[in-house]
Amino acid sequence: MLHNTATDKFSQLYWDLENRRPLTPGEGCPLDQWLTGRTEARFAIHPAGFLVFLPPDQLEGVDEYRAGDPYAAEEGFVRWPAFQHRRLATTLKLLEKALASVSGTPAILDVACGEGIITAEIKKQFGSAEVCGIDYSISAITTAASLHSGVEFAVGDARRLPYCPGRFDAVVLNNIWEHLPDPLNLLEGVKRILKPGGYAIISTPSRYRFRNMVRVVLGLPVEFMSKEHVTEYTVGQVLEQLRYAGMEAELFDEPLRGPAGGLVRFIAFKMAVPIVRAMLQLIGSHHSPEETVFYLAHKQGWPAEGSSL
Repeated sequence: MLHNTATDKFSQLYWDLENRRPLTPGEGCPLDQWLTGRTEARFAIHPAGFLVFLPPDQLEGVDEYRAGDPYAAEEGFVRWPAFQHRRLATTLKLLEKALASVSGTPAILDVACGEGIITAEIKKQFGSAEVCGIDYSISAITTAASLHSGVEFAVGDARRLPYCPGRFDAVVLNNIWEHLPDPLNLLEGVKRILKPGGYAIISTPSRYRFRNMVRVVLGLPVEFMSKEHVTEYTVGQVLEQLRYAGMEAELFDEPLRGPAGGLVRFIAFKMAVPIVRAMLQLIGSHHSPEETVFYLAHKQGWPAEGSSL
C-alpha cells in the first residue's frame, strides 16, 4: 500500500468516471488478473508500473502499435524533418503561451501520445511541470514508459479520460481530431479535466491544403493524408466545433519552413503556396494551404449556451 502522500497524489489525478469520484491505488489489480476478468477492479497495473483503463476485451483489438509505430513518428523526423519539427516547435510554443500565467507547478496531458516522442520533449522543455500521456495502444505506452522517464503514462480511451475534473492547465491533442467521427464528444471530456482558464492545443490536417486545392480545381476528390483518418476537417469546421463547445479559439497557421526536394516540390511549396496563402488572406478565407493547422482553444464553459449536447 502506498503511503498517504502518494495515495493523495494518486487520488488527485485519477477519476472513476462511472461513480464520479477519485480513485485510490487499492482499487487496481495486476494486469494478468485484469485480463482474466477481475470485474471489481477499476483499472489494471502493468508490470512496468503504468495504469491501464481499457476493458480487457478492447486491449488487443485496438493495439495498433503491436507491429510497430503505424505513424512512423520517430522515422518521420528523418524522412519529413520540416513537418515534424514544425509540429514539435509549434506545440512547445503554444504550451508556453498556455502556461504563461500559471502559478505553481503546471500540469500537462498529452492525449493520443503514441510512443511518447513529443511527450518526452514537452517534459524536457517544461522540466518542473507534471506531464502525463495517454494512448489507446498498450504496446505504444509500454515503449513510451520504457524510454521516457518523468512522465505519468496510462492506457485509455481519449473519449473517456480517467482524470479528475479541473486537473490540467493544458491538454495537447496532436493529430487525433481526424480519427474521430465526433470531436465534440472528445471536447466534453477535455473541458471536464481542464482547469478554469485552461487551454487545449489541437493540431489536425487542413482538408483543403494545397494538394487538395489542386485536386478540387482538377475536378478530383480530396485525398486523406492517411487511410486511418475518419475524415479531415476544414479550418472553418474546426473553429465552429470549438465555438459550439464554448471554447474561444485562436488559429496558428505559420508556413512550413525547410527544404523542398525536387523541382516540382520547390515550385509548389516555395512559390505557389505563398501565392495561394496571400490570396486566401486577401479574401478573408479560413482555408489553409498547409498540411497541418494548429489551434489554441481557451476553456470557457460547457456546454455552450443554448446547445443540447
